[in-house]
Amino acid sequence: MIEPERRSQWITYRWPVKVEHWVRIQTLREAAGSLPLYERYVAGDFREVWTELAAKGDAIWLDPVAADALAVCHETMHRAKTNIEILVGALETEGYEFSPTVYSPYWRKSQQMQEWLEAHDQNSQILIASMQLPLKLPEQLNADRQHRLPQVMETARSFREHLLGIVRPLLPPEWGPQSWFQRIASPAGDLPMSLRAWHSTVGGVNLVGSHPELAPPGIECDPLFVAPLRCVFDGVEAWRVDHAGAKERPPFQMPISPPPGVKAGRDDPRPQYVVTLPSATLDAVVENEPHGLHFVDYLRLAFEWGGFPGYAEHQGKVPALVGRLREQMLPL
Repeated sequence: MIEPERRSQWITYRWPVKVEHWVRIQTLREAAGSLPLYERYVAGDFREVWTELAAKGDAIWLDPVAADALAVCHETMHRAKTNIEILVGALETEGYEFSPTVYSPYWRKSQQMQEWLEAHDQNSQILIASMQLPLKLPEQLNADRQHRLPQVMETARSFREHLLGIVRPLLPPEWGPQSWFQRIASPAGDLPMSLRAWHSTVGGVNLVGSHPELAPPGIECDPLFVAPLRCVFDGVEAWRVDHAGAKERPPFQMPISPPPGVKAGRDDPRPQYVVTLPSATLDAVVENEPHGLHFVDYLRLAFEWGGFPGYAEHQGKVPALVGRLREQMLPL
């Protein structure tokens, strides 16, 4: 494993976030001078480029390869985000009923985090109520209150959703993911580059829901789900509390998705999908996923089946709508 101090500055502290995708790629191109693997990737050598990057091993963390590897990862996840946006829009049009609380029973929080969220949720609701009360104030002050209210309500919604373990169909990346990566990696170990790029570009995804054609009762269609970064951080904090004072802690299992049966609306004793940390790699295996795939290949499978990779196991029962959805997907 490459020591952190030897890694490219683009890995350690200049990870490009909160910028338009093309700006991110241009920044990496200027840093490296050229991005040959990225250029091949966008030209259509999707799997070949990922295979070559994987074969480079630890070199992906070092200059001059790091910028090229990052560009490929970010381009991959930009395409994944585009696919998810297409899927969410299409599913809403079809009357698909999303299940925002499907992951709530799996969302681990320390007692301290639970109490912190409860306090902020309560304070947010009090603030909203006070701002909605009519007051005899100068017109400009009342206008300022009304201008601030939507942002206050959005913040309150974020606290409430975090408290309840809600994952929306597409939950944007957390603010400043690089600092979140450091807060996770410090106790638990490195995240794969693929998941770093995912959480910088896409965020959390939850396509679990019900629909008479796409997700009928009894079919484990395994809708795409990737837990948001705040869920990962909460899990790390709970894991630290669980093993406080222990000489050795078991590896942290980074949450990815509930098992297929839970997504189908019933109890399922199978473990959730996870990635074990530390994993200072390009990509990592999604453990407990039935095909034993690495994360990027898991995404490929999901998009090949219109966001419902479980149909790979039920090919005799594939709805026509899945075919229409898969035709709109960009290849990874």
